[in-house]
Amino acid sequence: RQHVASMGIVVLLLTLFIRLLTSPILYKSYLSGAKMKALKPEVDALKAKFTDKSGTLDQQAFGVEQMKLWRSAGVSPLGGCLPALLQIPIFMSLYYFFQSNISLRGQNFLWAKDLAAYDSIYTFGHIPIISTVYGDHISLFTLTATLTSLLISIYSMSNMQDNSNPVMKYMPYIFPILLLGVFNNLPSALTWYYTVSNIVTLGIQFVINKYIIDQDRKSVV
Repeated sequence: RQHVASMGIVVLLLTLFIRLLTSPILYKSYLSGAKMKALKPEVDALKAKFTDKSGTLDQQAFGVEQMKLWRSAGVSPLGGCLPALLQIPIFMSLYYFFQSNISLRGQNFLWAKDLAAYDSIYTFGHIPIISTVYGDHISLFTLTATLTSLLISIYSMSNMQDNSNPVMKYMPYIFPILLLGVFNNLPSALTWYYTVSNIVTLGIQFVINKYIIDQDRKSVV
């Protein structure tokens, strides 16, 4: 039983090890995003400065001044894309690893009875269209991975300089909803990894905003 339970801990430690290796790159990306959020009042002031009486924004002049502001603060406008891009090759590698790793088969962890298969907590049977896209069951680790991804998406949306576009308001919900269908039939070891990785991401972002960015505001804003 101890060996069986430890397999989930092994995945947890593997996740933390991967995040430790990638932390220098991801830290800079998250810090850049936090700084961008802190600079939003200055960006709004620039936008008002280069908007004429008719409400037309001088995009070229505004863009030049905005880039100057971001450079002075050490902000990379593309930095927020890096965590998602870096996650893709890691996720695919772990997908094939967990699929072929026979040591995970039949090993349970928490509510998952088999880390090499999905962790169904409820089977509702075949429902047209829904079963084709989502499946005939509910995987709990898929729900935790989706929820944590949703929280990260909402946070990232709050860092955007202009979120007044009605379409953009729904963007944080699109990717997590897609995860429901994609992750529901994946090995629970993989969705457990994704959940832990997301929790680490949320923790890093909280620490940066709570304890680091306030100090940086004094020097960059």
